[in-house]
Amino acid sequence: MVQIEYNTVKIEVPESWDDITLGFYETFYTEKPEAARERAALVAKICKVDADLLLSWPAEVFNRIVEYIDFLFKDNPASPSPVVEVGRVNYIVPIEDELSLGAWVDADEVQKTGENVLSNILAIVCRPAGEAYDYKNNEARRAMFAALPVSKVLAVLAFFLHCKTVLDRRTAAYTKLAKAYAQLPPNIKPFLSPGGGIRLSQIWPIIKYRALMLLLRYQLQKFLRSCNTVRIKTTPKRRNVG
Repeated sequence: MVQIEYNTVKIEVPESWDDITLGFYETFYTEKPEAARERAALVAKICKVDADLLLSWPAEVFNRIVEYIDFLFKDNPASPSPVVEVGRVNYIVPIEDELSLGAWVDADEVQKTGENVLSNILAIVCRPAGEAYDYKNNEARRAMFAALPVSKVLAVLAFFLHCKTVLDRRTAAYTKLAKAYAQLPPNIKPFLSPGGGIRLSQIWPIIKYRALMLLLRYQLQKFLRSCNTVRIKTTPKRRNVG
């Protein structure tokens, strides 16, 4: 913390992620001030000082404060990691398949309420290795994570962000696949019904063959302008007898 004094009033200004707890960070990290007065109010909140008092001070003091808290508005500097250590205990984010239905339900509910989302999510998904999910631990775990400096959880927050990026890519790929399915010819769609897998497996080689033939025809036409390959058939050569 950096201490700044003006007119006998002293305020403490955070200068790194070590100076801000996750619980306090949750109270303002979603705010997106647009007007100048709103930005000043956010800075006052971060420094835990009355906004009107800060507005009464010279702009030079405000600018100095902003220089110290600038780290809050930069990209996460930590490398993604599914592990956060608390009191010599490693709390690990399990892979997707290991999350129980109860954990998924509680995580979804937390995001809907929008209260203490970060610490609540960590409480739900971060557990010591081998520990089964138990919702009764959530409140104590939430308080534990909320009390940590943000620097301790930056890596695991970056991990969640990375997972979201991967999920977004998979969702985009699924959307493209769904659109491609919608554009399938009507005579192909019936084969997608249950039990049609064998027939469907015969269709794709035919489609691939036709596509390759079209490509071959196009390549031939580039070299032989007068060549018409539409009716060309491959027939065995006859041998002259005698």
